[in-house]
Amino acid sequence: MKPFYKLTLASFKQFSRDRTAMFFAFAFPLIFMVIFGLIYSNTGSVNYNIGLVEVDNTSAAAMVIAQSLSKIPIFTISQGILDDKLNELKKGDLRTVIVIPADIETAMGSGQASSITVYYDPAQTSSAQILLPVLRQAVSEINRQLTQQPVLLQLSEESVQSKSLRDIDYLVPGILAMAIMFLCLFGGLTLVQWRERQVLKRFSATPTSRATLIASQVVYRLILSVLQAIIIVAVAQLLFKVQMVGNWLALFGVVCFGALTLVSLGYLAVSRVKTTEGATPIIQIVMFPMMFLSGIFFPVEIMPSFMHPIVAAMPLTYLGDTLRQVMANATPLYSISTDFAAMAAWLVVCMLLTIRLSRWE
Repeated sequence: MKPFYKLTLASFKQFSRDRTAMFFAFAFPLIFMVIFGLIYSNTGSVNYNIGLVEVDNTSAAAMVIAQSLSKIPIFTISQGILDDKLNELKKGDLRTVIVIPADIETAMGSGQASSITVYYDPAQTSSAQILLPVLRQAVSEINRQLTQQPVLLQLSEESVQSKSLRDIDYLVPGILAMAIMFLCLFGGLTLVQWRERQVLKRFSATPTSRATLIASQVVYRLILSVLQAIIIVAVAQLLFKVQMVGNWLALFGVVCFGALTLVSLGYLAVSRVKTTEGATPIIQIVMFPMMFLSGIFFPVEIMPSFMHPIVAAMPLTYLGDTLRQVMANATPLYSISTDFAAMAAWLVVCMLLTIRLSRWE
């Protein structure tokens, strides 16, 4: 037990002296979270500049439309002539230009439909994804006001969440999963360095077993992962009022199990590599696809269907999904039992292959 304790303590001392390792373990995830937090924590204050052109300013119908649009809280409306507003749209100063036709009142008086034209730039994705649906709903309400027809059906929106959660509440679990991945995958570099410097060979001449050596490294990574989780969640709560819906003990259990899985994957990735220069790109090849395709930052639903099997094959997919369920009570991609089963399968397979393939000298 004493060699195990000494080796673990030595790993922490070495880590505390390595500023680069400390930066990527603690500071980098926090910087990442602050940047995304500033973007996503105040989504309610978003505002869009809209151009409005009334061809006939004397029309009562046009006045109703203008007044109704001005009451939409996310719109800042400026009126003018069509050519000027279209130029502003092309320059990016406006998101859309709405043109109210001159014959709108006459057409509606005779029972005919009239078209309100909306100019937008497809390059501005928010125009098609956000503004056009809002405008469709607004036009439907304006049409009801002008025709004085009663509303027979209404949409009542009820959240299945017991607490009101924001985008940043769902983003923090993904950042935590990314931080654990960085810490654990790059743990394999330590073994490569020891192999390269003949440290492992020297240990074989001592009473300390290789199992004790590896176990001390694994426990050291698990403790760091828990510290990461505490710091990231605490800072998220302090800066962005992120809610921790789940249980802290459950969170630590998920963090430890996920870290153990990713540590084993990191060891397997470098099991046959002889130099640090050769190990670094291999770890990056494993890391970056998981970072962008596991769903920790981008919803799996928006990915092409042919990529879904790839997503389902990544251990980080299941860690991120479990963290979201525990921390934010988010809608699951898989059940928690499925997530743990998938991570356990990765853990067992990686450990067995690492034991079989690893070069100790």
